[in-house]
Amino acid sequence: MPYVPQDVLDRIGALEREVRLLRGRAQMRPALNQISHGRVTIGEGGSLEVLAPDGTGLFGVGAFGSGWNHPDGSPQQGVLMQREDGTTAFSVRAFPNADRGGAGTQAVSIWDRTGHQVISDDTTSGRGLGSPALPMPFQPLPAGGESITNSSFVNCWFASVQAHNPVATVQLEFGAAPGSTCEVKVQYRLANTSSWTDIATDSVSAPSSSSSAVYKTAWFTFPLHGADFEQLVFVRIQARQRSGTAGVICNCLGGYTRRTYSADEVPDPPVPTLTAAALDTEGTGSGRGIDAPVQPPRPASPPLPAAEEESGSTLAASGKAPSTPKPPMEETTDAAPRGNTDRRSDRPVSDS
Repeated sequence: MPYVPQDVLDRIGALEREVRLLRGRAQMRPALNQISHGRVTIGEGGSLEVLAPDGTGLFGVGAFGSGWNHPDGSPQQGVLMQREDGTTAFSVRAFPNADRGGAGTQAVSIWDRTGHQVISDDTTSGRGLGSPALPMPFQPLPAGGESITNSSFVNCWFASVQAHNPVATVQLEFGAAPGSTCEVKVQYRLANTSSWTDIATDSVSAPSSSSSAVYKTAWFTFPLHGADFEQLVFVRIQARQRSGTAGVICNCLGGYTRRTYSADEVPDPPVPTLTAAALDTEGTGSGRGIDAPVQPPRPASPPLPAAEEESGSTLAASGKAPSTPKPPMEETTDAAPRGNTDRRSDRPVSDS
């Protein structure tokens, strides 16, 4: 008869108890497709991608494909969200092509289904909105749209807006009666200052032999120098009859603020003021460094988790370059405005 250790039955019983214990614990744990608590880190250029059942990319975060590399060749890290039809809905990325603006500088953008950036920040200046362009309504002053015979400048039109975009543009129509010359001037200043800056002047003359008034239309485009985001700014239009006696006229056809088209349109940075400190310590109201209309205090940015602060890394995006419809190019016109005016149609484009 073979030798059987006397404790073998005890050992078998112990093994059965351990198996039952392990089986019970396995039932208590979440499935492998769930994360109950804690966090997941994807590092060293990795990415996470979510696909629809038909393979269409819906969400990606991490490193883009090589087609989206920065101008210096380094991989771009970003975020992309697409609709189930494959069109881009949201992105944090930059176009390597400098012609589209902000090469190497990422924009936070919301897209429509035809590839237009309907909302985005301005990548060239790094301050304010790139899209959309916002209207700048002008109000007529007593001389606006009326016959002017003064030889010195008189106020014709006035606009007050909060600076959401970095650049402003105004279109004027001005005319002179036979034998007269009309000169117009565009001025700009911050609401919390008292001195105006002359942006540009332009003029039109009508020969004495003319049978009717001569009109001219021109664009005036300028950066909102020194304006902080949402700061109140003023734009003023003046006109005068520089020569002659038959009278002149100045009409404002419209105005709006828009993104920067090139680096030379980047405005000067805001002048340090008490605005930020006043919101936190001095309250609001007249004389406290806050431009009207008063804005509520800006919420503080939430602190990063300790692990992210230590690593200094940014979680990445979809590993393949998405197919996005090419944004439309800027339109041009045959007539180029004179002086310090824009040499394009000055219509806002979709990319920022």
